[in-house]
Amino acid sequence: MNLDLVVCPACRTATEGRIDVRTLERTGDILSCVCGRRYPVVDEVPIVMAHPHAYLRSEIATVVERDVSPEVAALLVEGGPDDAPYARLLEHLSVYMDAQWGDHASPPGDFGAEAIQQKLAERAHHRVDLAVELGCSVGRFVSELAAGAFHVVGVDMHAGAMRRARRILDGENVAFGRRMAGRHYEPAIVQARDRALPSSRHTLVCGDALDPPLIHGMFGRVVALNVLDSVSQPRQLLSVMDGLCARGGEVILSSPYAWQSNVMADAERIGGADPAAEITRIFREGINLSGPYVVEEECDLVWTLRRDARSTVNYRTHYLRARKS
Repeated sequence: MNLDLVVCPACRTATEGRIDVRTLERTGDILSCVCGRRYPVVDEVPIVMAHPHAYLRSEIATVVERDVSPEVAALLVEGGPDDAPYARLLEHLSVYMDAQWGDHASPPGDFGAEAIQQKLAERAHHRVDLAVELGCSVGRFVSELAAGAFHVVGVDMHAGAMRRARRILDGENVAFGRRMAGRHYEPAIVQARDRALPSSRHTLVCGDALDPPLIHGMFGRVVALNVLDSVSQPRQLLSVMDGLCARGGEVILSSPYAWQSNVMADAERIGGADPAAEITRIFREGINLSGPYVVEEECDLVWTLRRDARSTVNYRTHYLRARKS
């Protein structure tokens, strides 16, 4: 964990055009800022956000959950409602553990990220010092980005996913429940020994992608994969990516633009019937960004999410890579 890149989001202020960044000091399982604010570290994943109390009230079940066997976890949710916090956690993990790590799972799962993985593998030949992924979930793309970066930061608000990302990247085999139907699960395990990534080369932070606790302008590669339609303010995410990106650095963005009213207001949706064209225009013209970007690659990629034994969703995602000029 590299705390030199992590700042206190609550006291970050603009003073005479300068950002006053205050990095955090660790004492035990607490990160402290000179402003007096403190942030917890749970299972070696720091939770750093401007308003952690509201987050913890709604997500405490994913933060303090015990690691139990997939069989026990399935039994715990069998008689409850589908929208209970722990049931939602198991469903989320079933979807994304397979989507990102299905090719390393036993029994094998439906690996849904092959096309994106290949794109990131191509960028590994163009090394950068620092890379960051916003919305990293269970960590597969942090692992892939590390092939082309000295240090990678992963940010996500889902504490349960981040805890498993940490264990996988530490080389631990991680068991999870693979959803079969309803609240019925069968055990599976991600074999992670060959994916170990030294702690000196990655940092995971449970934080808000719309206000990540990171130093701006430091990252040669800024990545947000299938996140844009999952945040309440997509334009803010574009602004954040621009702010994190160093001069001459690149942003990598993908999205199926599957807008949902329970995620964002209609006014936040971008581009009408052709969001991809509008996103490309925003970067090329530098609309509400620090300046124009050079779009170096653009295409459509397949992204697959397995919901259960009888349900799989296939997305055609818009992939864009642009360089900050």
